[in-house]
Amino acid sequence: MSPKSFINPIRLACVAFLISACAGTPTQPITDAAPVNLPTHSEPTPLPIGQPAPFPTSLSLCPKMTVSNAPAISSDRAVVNYQPVVSVSGSELAIAPVAHACLSSGFGLRGGKLHNGIDLYNRNAVDVYAAANGRVKEKHYRDDYGNMLVIEHGEGVFARYAHLESFANGVNIGDQVKSGQTIGIMGNTASYKIPRHLHYEVMTGEWGALSGAFGLTSVDIIAHLPQN
Repeated sequence: MSPKSFINPIRLACVAFLISACAGTPTQPITDAAPVNLPTHSEPTPLPIGQPAPFPTSLSLCPKMTVSNAPAISSDRAVVNYQPVVSVSGSELAIAPVAHACLSSGFGLRGGKLHNGIDLYNRNAVDVYAAANGRVKEKHYRDDYGNMLVIEHGEGVFARYAHLESFANGVNIGDQVKSGQTIGIMGNTASYKIPRHLHYEVMTGEWGALSGAFGLTSVDIIAHLPQN
């Protein structure tokens, strides 16, 4: 038997294991004890006193993309009546908590399933910010959401920040974060191939010890803009 035709049985077993591990998407919460060696990013830089959070002052649909559930836009594809921060159940949150991005998907039915957040796209690895002051409730990897954080922002309002390339150092479960603080880097982590983007999901309700974020109700943050 030639070296090229020889296949190590151990290698075959490893390949079979990886395929089976990526075949399904979990539907129940998992603990953050599962995948380890998650990457981290640089230490978050505090904002100077009095400086507003660095949220984009405008948001446009991504060019040359068909954006599902798109909000009302102007002739140049900019979201009308846009404002960087809106009130959700009494909590003030950023609509686009990123350094820079365009809207690649809205909230609503997409491909016959509910897309329960918005997608913010940038081909580059830009910073992702905390949408408001809050406390980190979850930090882990999931096959469906990749590297993700869930932050409690007060007044029964939470947000999921998913598909991060990496987490910022010093952002761990139980930590307090400030509005506009860098919490990670936009990425494309998941068990399947996706473009780089932030899945940003705002949720309301009461946190359950067992259900966690999966006992909350997802809401469309863009619908909180005037006349949207």
